[in-house]
Amino acid sequence: MTTGVLQRFKKIPTKIPDSELELTEGTFADYNTLKEHHYRAGRPATATRILTLRSPARSVAERFRGDPQGKQTVAVLIESLPSLSCTMRNWALHDRYGNWLPPRQRAALLNSEVRVISRVVVHPCWRGVGLAVRLVKTAINTPTTRYTEALAAMGRVNPFFERAGMTAYHRPPHVSDVRLIDAMRSINLKPNNLASLDQITTTIDSLCQTKRDWFHKELYRWYRQNGGRNIVHSKDPMTHLRTARQRLMLDPLYYLHDNSDTITTE
Repeated sequence: MTTGVLQRFKKIPTKIPDSELELTEGTFADYNTLKEHHYRAGRPATATRILTLRSPARSVAERFRGDPQGKQTVAVLIESLPSLSCTMRNWALHDRYGNWLPPRQRAALLNSEVRVISRVVVHPCWRGVGLAVRLVKTAINTPTTRYTEALAAMGRVNPFFERAGMTAYHRPPHVSDVRLIDAMRSINLKPNNLASLDQITTTIDSLCQTKRDWFHKELYRWYRQNGGRNIVHSKDPMTHLRTARQRLMLDPLYYLHDNSDTITTE
């Protein structure tokens, strides 16, 4: 982006179409009302923008206090400054912010061109209606930088960043995982199937004895390699599957959106 060029960005709408939820720029007070519903403790230290969805309906506490004006915070998105090092970012952007730049110059360029969506939290009572997708769409449609990125631990389970229009970059599987993934494919299973251990167990149990024994041996072989060196290795197949789910499904996915089309210059 050329230095000195004036950048202008679209304004955040005050209402989401076809919804009574109010969309505004919020504060950490909004995040604090929902932080217990996020899997990561604490809050981002370098937040630059907070988008908040509020419902006109009063919360239980507000009704108890008799507050007629109260609005309930139902979803929050936080944008922050990016980390200085990210292998997947370097790959996606062809080493644009790589170590070939002096540290200070790299940091300055990153902070001027990239924002990371560091939190998206939706109240449990409001999940399943697309609020996370709406918040991410708002963030990338009203950008403050050229790029918006995100790293999602549950991206394979709930790909709402992709549904909002961001591009997913899948890290190649670890060498030690390839053999297990191939074994799963041979019995018509994918790593995503590990989300439901009951379903995957039913599929394994439906195999003939020879095939079932072979798969359990492959699973145990992988578990011995990846279950940790300083633990007593369990012989329980469910323990092996839980370990595989933790490793194969919770490996973070990297997401990126190029906001160049949204930016206008003059």
